[in-house]
Amino acid sequence: DDEEFALSALQWISRHQDALAEPFTVRSVLDFFLEMRGMRKDYTVAGRTPKTVGAALEAYAASTISFTDDEHFQPNPRGLRGLFELGATIPAETRVRVPYDGRYELGGLSQPGHEPANVRIAEIRSVRRLFYEGEQLCNCLEDSRRSQGKYLSRVRARVSSFWSLTKQEPEGDVEHLCLIEVWHVRGGNIIRQAEGPRPRTIPGGEAWYWMEQWCEREGIDLSTWDCYS
Repeated sequence: DDEEFALSALQWISRHQDALAEPFTVRSVLDFFLEMRGMRKDYTVAGRTPKTVGAALEAYAASTISFTDDEHFQPNPRGLRGLFELGATIPAETRVRVPYDGRYELGGLSQPGHEPANVRIAEIRSVRRLFYEGEQLCNCLEDSRRSQGKYLSRVRARVSSFWSLTKQEPEGDVEHLCLIEVWHVRGGNIIRQAEGPRPRTIPGGEAWYWMEQWCEREGIDLSTWDCYS
């Protein structure tokens, strides 16, 4: 259970704290372990080394953006979890169909998803972080007061939540692939909007693949997505 996991995490830190490299502190490592456990109930610290934990924490920190003097949102009301995969690849000969766009082949040599990358879907929990996502994608959140107001009213009322899909290849920068809005309706959780970077706002094949994986795990209906919503 969660108490047993927390105890095992503290024991791991006690054994390895001298080997943990700066700037990672005991608190940051513990927070990371608990965050991973929150995403995956089968996550365990057994068999992990300071080197692998340090690499994972560094990758996680690279895609974590926070601001001071910010308005923070409450977490989504349905307990949806994010996704964090280290060195993830897409299996060769994978095919996905993106509505309004077409079919993609992924995972093969020179195709999207072939190179290992750190992939993350993280809940956006503050106003400035949401606007930052708009800046990275160059969408209406970047400078449209009307759009900003509509998005904020929904997340403040907790009728929807926003999620950032990013990837980072070795030695590369964090790439923002998609902004996802999950609506929390009476019948469950559905995706109405998911936007990639401009000038192309329809998510690419690689982004669609990871959305499918996440939605299947979290029980989110992706079939409701509409690029004209």
